Parts: sequence; C-alpha cells; structure tokens
Amino acid sequence: MAMWLRLAGALMVTLAAIGALEFFGAGSAIADRTPGEVQDAAHSRPRELFWFLIFAVVMATSLLAAGRRWAGHLRRALTRRS
Repeated sequence: MAMWLRLAGALMVTLAAIGALEFFGAGSAIADRTPGEVQDAAHSRPRELFWFLIFAVVMATSLLAAGRRWAGHLRRALTRRS
C-alpha cells in the first residue's frame, strides 16, 4: 500500500510541476514551440506509439514489483507454523 501511495505522490508532484511551468509560461520557453506546433507533434502516430510503450513498460514494471511483493506475503500467510 505504501508503494502505491509513494507512486501517486510522485505523480502528483510531477503534475504540479508541469502545471506550475505552464502557469508561469516557462513551458513554451523550454519547448521553444508554439502550443499549436506542440499539439500537432504530440498527435503524430510514432510519438503516440512511443509514449504508449513507455507507459506500458512503467506499468508492467510496477505490476511486477507489486506481484513479487504480494507473492511473498501470500506465501508466508499460507504456510502453517507448528
């Protein structure tokens, strides 16, 4: 449970940082593109595939870590103590 809370906290901090950059106008200075150009580039098929693959790898890694952790807990819970 703590792992998921830390993951959610990291996501919130990241989204808050991105929001602050956009609010203060630093996002366009970093990207050096207009919002329209960024929108067009973001919707291209290869870029969508790239970000989907990044998401899939991160999600699979976190699910694998959670599964390994819970497998240990389940194994200990199912073994009988004499």
